Amino acid sequence: MKRILLTISLLMIGFLSSAQDDLLQMLENDNPSKPVPVFATFKSTRVLNGQSNEHLAKKHLNFVILHRFGEINGGAYELWGLDQANIRLVFDYGLTDRIQLGFARSSVGKSYDANLKVKLLKQSKGKGGVPITLNYYGNLAVNTLTWVNPDRNNYFTSRMSYFNQMIIARKMGDNLSLQLAPTIVHYNLVRLIDDPNTIFSLGMGGSIKLNRSFRFNFEYYPMLNGKDKLSIEGNKRYNYLAAGFDIETGGHVFQLMVSNGRGMLEQHMVTETVSSWSNGGVRLGFNIARTFSFDKKKK
Repeated sequence: MKRILLTISLLMIGFLSSAQDDLLQMLENDNPSKPVPVFATFKSTRVLNGQSNEHLAKKHLNFVILHRFGEINGGAYELWGLDQANIRLVFDYGLTDRIQLGFARSSVGKSYDANLKVKLLKQSKGKGGVPITLNYYGNLAVNTLTWVNPDRNNYFTSRMSYFNQMIIARKMGDNLSLQLAPTIVHYNLVRLIDDPNTIFSLGMGGSIKLNRSFRFNFEYYPMLNGKDKLSIEGNKRYNYLAAGFDIETGGHVFQLMVSNGRGMLEQHMVTETVSSWSNGGVRLGFNIARTFSFDKKKK
């Protein structure tokens, strides 16, 4: 009996010692003595349509196809929006691990844009870690539609618009990521003299991990001024809202979403959303992203 009790005691001591070591290891992983970078706050460089804090690695090229159908309230005649389509093609390149350059073309407005993304801070955990990731994103876009008023001087600068944004993101744990994005949109030419050339927005978004390959994402861009004015095309403006899923499939990130925005260029998303969720003015959309590496040192 004594031998049995001694054996059980030794096994219990060994188990408790092992459990203690495992617990200490878990605590060490959560609170390392040195700062450890936090990765994969979001799965893609976009939350859905708007930018996320994610950034391409050096010498990597990302090709993205963004596609949006028409509004579902068109009914069966429009096949619930599937008869209509808008597209945006994007090429992003990691110049360094902190600087990303891009070029894109959108069917809405037949717009071309050049963009820049810079990582200013990288979230890390542990003693002395940085609590957030901070990025700057900006673009310069040109509308190339045929000039609608032939009697008015067609200045090239009148076709230009600008987008500037700070992206403040934090990965709250393995399953939740959130971000805020103070945003400024500027148009050189607006519809009426009383319309603001510059519009402010406070974008917000998040991602909830469902399993290893699926995430639920959402984003919202309320306008802080100018919402009471008509859009450039003369329509009532609404705040942009989207919800959808990330689906990771080995080398591709497929994003499926529903939103009330037609334009995929960031300034169109914020200021030219002219349909509402309340009356079925939403549309299906998807993004397909594929990354190519030009770094010969890495497979």
